[in-house]
Amino acid sequence: MVNRRTFLSRQRGVTYFWTLMMVLLITLGVGRLLENMRISGQRTREADLLYIGGLYRNAIRQYVLATPVGSRRYPEKLDDLLRDPRYPVTRRYLRALYPDPITGEPFMSIASPEGGVRGVQSMSQQRPLKTTGFDVDNASFARASRYQDWQFVDAR
Repeated sequence: MVNRRTFLSRQRGVTYFWTLMMVLLITLGVGRLLENMRISGQRTREADLLYIGGLYRNAIRQYVLATPVGSRRYPEKLDDLLRDPRYPVTRRYLRALYPDPITGEPFMSIASPEGGVRGVQSMSQQRPLKTTGFDVDNASFARASRYQDWQFVDAR
C-alpha cells in the first residue's frame, strides 16, 4: 500500500506547474489585449487625422473660392480661416484650429509658391496603418510611408 504522505509530496509540484501555466496564459492574454487597444487607438487617431485634415482642406478651398478680385489667393496664416480679414463682416471657415490627432501638436502649414498657406500636414514620423481605400482627395496617401507624407492641400 502506498503511504499517504509520499503520495501528497509527489503532487505538490503539479499544482505549482499549473499555477505557473495559468499566470503565463493570463500574461499572454493581457499582452494581446494591450496590443489590440494600442492599434485600435491608432486607428481612431488616424481616422480623426483624415477628418480634421479634410476640414482644413475644405476651409482653404472655401477661402480660395471667396477671394475677392485683387486679393491674395491663399490665407496668410491658419488664423485667417477663423476670421477672414478681407471682409468687414465675420466670415469663418473653421470653428477652431484643431490640433494634429497623432501628435497632439498644431499642424504644420504647407506654404504656397505664391505666398500664403495652401494646406496642412502632420509632423508625425509614425507609419500609417491605413494604406488603401482612400477617397479621391486623399488618393496620394496610399503611397505614403509616414503620416508626415499625408498632405491636406487644395489641389486647385
